[in-house]
Amino acid sequence: MADTQDTTQATAKPETKKVKARVLVDCDLGKCNDVVEIDPKQVKAMAGTVDTDAEAVAYAESLAK
Repeated sequence: MADTQDTTQATAKPETKKVKARVLVDCDLGKCNDVVEIDPKQVKAMAGTVDTDAEAVAYAESLAK
């Protein structure tokens, strides 16, 4: 008989910590000035589309109030 042990924990990847980003242009992530959470690995590739600077995120969040 094959071993049917649950390997979910062994194969599960740890959840990547997301970073907050201000959306700079309307796109699939959201509309301009939305705040979204994205994978830190995507930030460089999305230059010009999102801004992860703390002041930029705080500004966008202040617009939502």
